[in-house]
Amino acid sequence: MKKTLSTILALVTALTLVFGCVSFSAAEGTEPVEGGMTGYLMYADAAWAKQYWNEAQEGVTPISVSITGPGAYTVGLEFAEPAEGLAFAAIGIDGGEIAFPNYTIELKEIRVNGEAIEVKKGYTSSDDGITTRMNLYNEWVSELPADARSFDGKTDDASPIVVDKEAFASVSKVEVDFVLRQFGVDTAYLMYADAAWAKQYWSGDAPEGVTPINAVIDDFGNYTVGLEFAEPAEGLAFAAVGIVNGEKTYPGAYIKVNEIRVNGEAIEVKKGYTSSDDGITTRMNLYNEWVAELPADARSYDGTTEDASPIVVDKEAFASVSKVEVNFTLIPVTDIAYLMYADAAWAKQFWGSEPAEGVAPTVAVVTGQGSYTVGLQFTEPAEGLAFAAVGIATGEKTFGGYFIDITDIKINGESIDFGIGYTSSDDGVCTRENIYNEWVAELPADARRADGTLEGASPIIVDKEAFASVETVEVTFDYIYGKPVAQDDGAPLTDEEAAELLKVDYNAYIGVQTTSYIFRNTWDEASYGRDSQDNPECFGQLTGWDADNNKVNYGGTFEDALLTKDGTYTVSLTTGEMGFGSDETFRMLFVSTEIPSSLVKQEYLKIENVQVKIGDAATQSYTDVDVSGTYARIILIDEYNRGDAPFGYTVPGPNSTITVTFTVTGLTD
Repeated sequence: MKKTLSTILALVTALTLVFGCVSFSAAEGTEPVEGGMTGYLMYADAAWAKQYWNEAQEGVTPISVSITGPGAYTVGLEFAEPAEGLAFAAIGIDGGEIAFPNYTIELKEIRVNGEAIEVKKGYTSSDDGITTRMNLYNEWVSELPADARSFDGKTDDASPIVVDKEAFASVSKVEVDFVLRQFGVDTAYLMYADAAWAKQYWSGDAPEGVTPINAVIDDFGNYTVGLEFAEPAEGLAFAAVGIVNGEKTYPGAYIKVNEIRVNGEAIEVKKGYTSSDDGITTRMNLYNEWVAELPADARSYDGTTEDASPIVVDKEAFASVSKVEVNFTLIPVTDIAYLMYADAAWAKQFWGSEPAEGVAPTVAVVTGQGSYTVGLQFTEPAEGLAFAAVGIATGEKTFGGYFIDITDIKINGESIDFGIGYTSSDDGVCTRENIYNEWVAELPADARRADGTLEGASPIIVDKEAFASVETVEVTFDYIYGKPVAQDDGAPLTDEEAAELLKVDYNAYIGVQTTSYIFRNTWDEASYGRDSQDNPECFGQLTGWDADNNKVNYGGTFEDALLTKDGTYTVSLTTGEMGFGSDETFRMLFVSTEIPSSLVKQEYLKIENVQVKIGDAATQSYTDVDVSGTYARIILIDEYNRGDAPFGYTVPGPNSTITVTFTVTGLTD
């Protein structure tokens, strides 16, 4: 009982919606796709004589496939002479972490010489933040990596070895069937206890006399869960809709109850909220007297929990229950896209909330990657142009790492010419792409494009003469999870220029960002960096956000370093009493330096031997120096541009310390 995504979105907003979603269909073949998104089988026999790593090898014929989106695929290899034994095997999707971030691989069947063999459960991960993979036989993995994920939300039963290598004694042909999933597979159920706690259900096997009506969740949409009792359940102590691993299979999703039926009759239902008690099970309380106030993670499909309650039913309706059913909709994380606008006289404006009189906005509900259209219609023509930009209301939080790429601009129904823009944010919350902005003198530090280059990008991409008299304006854009930005710093340094720069003392600053955006940004970031005019306090503290997007001081103490000569340096962050709140994952952990990237790129200066210690965890070594921007940064974790964390860690609690130690070579005393 599922409705289409368009039906779900109608529940989310009553605003005018113009939405076009990218559609995918699976395609199979035997030739890799030039440029990436190729599915293939990584392989090495016992002697490492017959191998395949997505590059041609004599005597090995790949069965590769074009990965175009969610669907069923087959990869494999044929050998001119049998491959004997097995040293390594894995499914690989070249470029998968960029094209299909957070997707999962579900292994279906492996055939050796045409015969299916026994397989265990694996997991999806990436070694480099680029290639998506599932290990089939990998003896070098002693524990699951930090980015391990599974289609069913559980990795505790997954392994890097899912086959018995004895089955690979002599292989002429090996084939692997798998499904690439955007959405997980999960189970929804009704948690329940009658007044006497005699008749209960908490998922899994039901007690005698209780028959569950569970639902298999494999996409967003409408579902029904419930219970039938052999003998009526009397009264009500507790009830909630639960999704077993929902916080992992459908992170951030919302439950909206549509109807509750007791003995076949619909009862009155108030508004509830979605939350989780353990960070694993997604739930919506229907009757829970133990909740004194809404939890910190309470969320609602309509963006507000002020009118939501942990008790949405009158327990008198449950006096004698033979059957109870709950129909609900699972709604994806969404955001609102709109066109920021001001005409030449600033008389006709729109900024995403209340439009000026005579201005009718067309907004779009954003659910992820796809094509969207936003725009405005004016009762009386808007004359001239002072400002215009596409905005995603809270995009930096809901869809971190995404890019806006404008594909069409229409004035009064006619497409106009436009140049190259860029994606950025003025406040760390709203994602935007400027269309006409005369107040930007140079590209901001966070400017980015999905194609990886900012060459030719500008805050003004249209000729404002095209906006002389505007009755309607429409902007269509692609929303993309893209590649890291590569900035061009201009001409190479001369030896003389480098020598002068190597005499300078440079500061290095530790930085961080968590999943709920508790952060310290890079020193040069315009809105919250060291020299910010609007938020000067943020660089000296850990800053977070409350439910109304107000800044919250999380405290913290920073020990930064002045780099004066060659040597080993340490920077650190010690959390305060608030720690990182309830966050369990870093989106970013880095050291931002004042060292010009050109010094590192041209190898006049080296940053090496990076070691990080997070709280009480063991010290780990990981060196990744980012020189794509103006200044060099040491990257330890960058979920946006490097994929998931390259090492395991636990976010430390209150009064804990993170230290980063590194060596610098090339500075002149």
